[in-house]
Amino acid sequence: MAYQNILLNFNAKLKKIQSRKLPFLKESNVVSILCIQTLRALKKEVQEKGFKNNQSEIQFFKTIKVVPMKYLIYYIEVRSCELRMPKIGVSPKLEFINKQINKVNTLFGRHTEFLLYMEEGYTHFDAHYFTRKHLNHIPIVKSYPYFKDVTFNTSHDETWARIKGLAIFIKYLEHKKEEIQKGDTINKESKLSWTGPYSALVELLYACQAMGYINNGNTSNNQVFDFFTKFLNIRKGNFSRTYNEIKARKGSRVKFLEEATQKLLDKMDQEDGFQKDEF
Repeated sequence: MAYQNILLNFNAKLKKIQSRKLPFLKESNVVSILCIQTLRALKKEVQEKGFKNNQSEIQFFKTIKVVPMKYLIYYIEVRSCELRMPKIGVSPKLEFINKQINKVNTLFGRHTEFLLYMEEGYTHFDAHYFTRKHLNHIPIVKSYPYFKDVTFNTSHDETWARIKGLAIFIKYLEHKKEEIQKGDTINKESKLSWTGPYSALVELLYACQAMGYINNGNTSNNQVFDFFTKFLNIRKGNFSRTYNEIKARKGSRVKFLEEATQKLLDKMDQEDGFQKDEF
């Protein structure tokens, strides 16, 4: 029962974190810490209380430990992918994504029989796969992390968690690939060009970010400028430096926004037939 309570608490906290729509790298860090804390709590319970019988041990390593473990694997893989993703060029990005997909497929291919066993709901090898007695004799194995804690690992529980974590990861990769291809299509189809000064665009986009008008403010400035500079066919400059220069201006620091506001008001007045008083 204690194991189930720890897992219920984990699921509730995970759902709450994901509902906050944090920037992905921030969400990855927070969830990874939660996963590690949960695994430590589960390990402590195992070491102090153990299991009533083989069946309860099998259930723990087959269905309980695997939950925080799969999310830890998933978030670590996606975080690594986001950090290592090429920053410029559609072709390099797609090549990188395809390599990640191939790596996942290779891992699935290495464990075809075990994957079939789990997906078909078989149980005849459960005692071998999900109890610790089969790991005690040879604690050093030829797979990451090379040494397994014999009090908290079986021969296949981490393999099962990795398969489940990478199954979520493959969906991320497919979505990311579609996103890159869609962005490339939009960029090719766009015939719009920004013809104002770069500083004006920086003012506009920073204002949108300050208002939280792009993905509720959960998208980084780098991603925002990547998209809009490509869409508007303008070179992506050093936007953070330009922003600092704007902040250091004497007089009005938001010159573009103020002029744009006045221009829009003048346009509205003109369309409505209002004229400025002449003296």
